[in-house]
Amino acid sequence: MTTTELLGLIVYGMTVGVALAAPIGPINVELIRRGIRDGFLHGWLVGLGAMSADTLYAILVVSGLTPLADRPALRVPLFIAGGVMLALVGWTSLRHALAGLPKSEMSSPRRGRSFVTGFLMAAFNPMGIVYWLSVGAALVAEAVGRVGTAGSPVLVGGVFLGIFCWVTFISVIAQVSRRFVTGNGMRWVTGVSGVIVLGFALWFFWQGFTTLL
Repeated sequence: MTTTELLGLIVYGMTVGVALAAPIGPINVELIRRGIRDGFLHGWLVGLGAMSADTLYAILVVSGLTPLADRPALRVPLFIAGGVMLALVGWTSLRHALAGLPKSEMSSPRRGRSFVTGFLMAAFNPMGIVYWLSVGAALVAEAVGRVGTAGSPVLVGGVFLGIFCWVTFISVIAQVSRRFVTGNGMRWVTGVSGVIVLGFALWFFWQGFTTLL
């Protein structure tokens, strides 16, 4: 593998990683909410937790375990568990917003809890499995076609480097936004994010139900 091919795979992987991480979803919503409420580190840890779960899915693809993961019997409990997880996160946010607690009186979660929240939100998201079994598998196949089997880990590494850059960027934006979001503004951010995450929870429950039919 030449240096040009190596850099090309990394840049290509980073582009894919940003495209994967950028769309608004429950993880980005929670990252922004925690970043605004508790600061850069908490939002960043949510993103790193989610990235760690995606790493496990990527390993399934690279190691050739896709037949094991691509089963409806696995997706149904994941949809249900994901729905429960998102419902808890969304309801907690909505409850804080309705209670009207000032930002200073809201208890800041432990750093480890922010990481675990991000990890579980991504780990119990069946769409992560679907993504890595479809788009991820295609990326690995393309990398192998370009430079051989050695290209797979390089491309996947580029994807996660792109996700890491996106998570860091959004966490910085949330940190900067803290000075402008106070009082009722924080209540609105917390409440709206809670409603959005609850909406994703309902969608997960619905997907799990329809998968059983």
